Amino acid sequence: MAICVALAGASMAGDSPAPMSTMQNFDGSSTGEPERGKFLVAMRALDNSHFGRTVIYLVDHGEDGTVGLIVNRSSDISLSEAVPDIEDIQATAHELYYGGPVGLPVILMLARGESPTEGMKHVADNIFISSDRSVLEALLAAKKPASEVRFYLGYSGWAAGQLDFELERDSWHVVTADTDAIFSARTDSLWDLLIERLEPDGIQVDNRPSLPMLAISKNHCC
Repeated sequence: MAICVALAGASMAGDSPAPMSTMQNFDGSSTGEPERGKFLVAMRALDNSHFGRTVIYLVDHGEDGTVGLIVNRSSDISLSEAVPDIEDIQATAHELYYGGPVGLPVILMLARGESPTEGMKHVADNIFISSDRSVLEALLAAKKPASEVRFYLGYSGWAAGQLDFELERDSWHVVTADTDAIFSARTDSLWDLLIERLEPDGIQVDNRPSLPMLAISKNHCC
């Protein structure tokens, strides 16, 4: 059964997605301050949360609240299934990503390029967002590749002050976004890549009493 949604979004076309970026500009530390164009990376402690193991690209942040898109959760739903009245055959090959739990009847699109077309809003760098049907149709007609366009079902949102509260509770890392990674063929592994740099697992010591250092530690404890 086709999943019908209110159209806003866009499409990937034809060409294979871009490979995962090497993230040479990623320094492995949180910037601390959320703003448009940054990544929110869920901390390991959020593993059992709805946002566990997510990477969210912030598309708006201000005194009225915050909006972002989960960029590392693909789906098995194609654009043609979600919006069956799209006539362009390109729509059959493009999958939706799960942008978040808010506004699920709506598709949002991220596209990158040198300049926007009418109906697009600038986010940061060369990234633009749209929920305009005419933009989708234009991109399908232009056969834009997946390395330039990606679209999402729903979005993630925070009321004014809500994200600040979550940051104070150490729920998120805020890092500089890697735009190549958003359009990567391996976006699903993005959280694993980032969290290993932000929160290294380290090497765990076997807790055997026969280990001399552990015995010394216990004798000197408290």
